[in-house]
Amino acid sequence: MLSAAVEKVDTAAPITLRAPVPPEVLCSLALAAPGWPQRIGVAGIEVRADRDGYRVAGPGIDTRADDPWEAANWVLAAAIGQAAEATPGRFVLNAGAALIADRAVAFAGESHAGKSSLALHLAAIGVPMLGDDRLIVDTAAVPPSITALGLARKVRVPLPTDFAPAARRLAWATRVGHGGGADVLAWDPAVDRPAGRAAPIAGILLLHRDPAVHDARFDDPGPAEAVATLLSLCGRHAGGAAELLDAVAALVRRVPVQRLSAPDSATAASALLAARRR
Repeated sequence: MLSAAVEKVDTAAPITLRAPVPPEVLCSLALAAPGWPQRIGVAGIEVRADRDGYRVAGPGIDTRADDPWEAANWVLAAAIGQAAEATPGRFVLNAGAALIADRAVAFAGESHAGKSSLALHLAAIGVPMLGDDRLIVDTAAVPPSITALGLARKVRVPLPTDFAPAARRLAWATRVGHGGGADVLAWDPAVDRPAGRAAPIAGILLLHRDPAVHDARFDDPGPAEAVATLLSLCGRHAGGAAELLDAVAALVRRVPVQRLSAPDSATAASALLAARRR
């Protein structure tokens, strides 16, 4: 039963890289995924430097990268895909998740939907986070669960003028780098959960930023729209397209899915916390 399930404290297997690895890529990888340890050996994801940049080859990945940050993110794509594809019923979801009373409240959306901004507002008041952008959903677990990937939280700059003061202070105080158009924030063990930590899903929120509304609003998208929206936000997954559809449909049957419309991330964070505490 959901009431009996709590956060699992297992950690993920390290990202395995084939030696040698360019040191600048290792530095970028440590910045991008501070909560996911790396191991260098005779086999694993390969990163080679050449005069045009880097070549990254691993499970489901064989591509070029122009700089160390892009190479590190391709390494992560390979490692995340490998973790998702290893177990039936798993898939990568473009979502963040907060831990409230040992249960994961996920917030999903496309790029620029406000996932990282919402996560920053929650982290600024000490809410534990499983991630702010990508997670692994396990629909074969009982109940369905979300697993952290140990990725650094990020925030796009310049910061919006409607950011709450606490979130703004946290963003400026914890900035440790910049990559992919966003500031990378320092890992906080008191807030950020490492790769492999999992928690049962209490609910999933589909984020909708709407400057026309004054207050946050929750509504029910219905099963068909919920499945279609979540499918559009899925990344790599176990099995084929039919298996992914089955996994997402099973998730929607077992976990509440709502749309959260709000004018800004501060309002969305307040509404999320108020709803979960009722």
